[in-house]
Parts: sequence; structure tokens; C-alpha cells
Amino acid sequence: MMNEKQKEFIEFVLSKYIETGIGELDQNKLPVLLSSMFQSQQDRIAELGGDVIEIKNLFVEFQQYLYKSA
Repeated sequence: MMNEKQKEFIEFVLSKYIETGIGELDQNKLPVLLSSMFQSQQDRIAELGGDVIEIKNLFVEFQQYLYKSA
């Protein structure tokens, strides 16, 4: 279950994906996306919960649902 900040982050990533395309889902873009939404790394971790690995997993899991066949 995602918290509200995690949902906001996923919505932000999805909006960037819609705006600029699939390149926004590249794992190398994750730091840029996080920096765009949060002031500091500590803000990111505090608001999204967990650690860097858990945040990366959230990003990757979102993509699995995005591309899952109906």
C-alpha cells in the first residue's frame, strides 16, 4: 500500500511520461525526477518512506503495472 506522497510521486512520474515519453521511465532519470519533486535527498526519503532502494523499487514496480497486460 502506498502512502500519499508515494502516490503523488507516481502521478508526477506518470505526468512526465505522458509529457515527454518513455525515456522518463529510464532508471537513470530517477534522480532527476526526485530532484524535481523534492528539495533534498532527506526530504525524499522522509516523504516517500524507506530508503533509496525502496524508492527505486517503487519506481520499477509502478512500471510493471503500467505495462501489465489487461
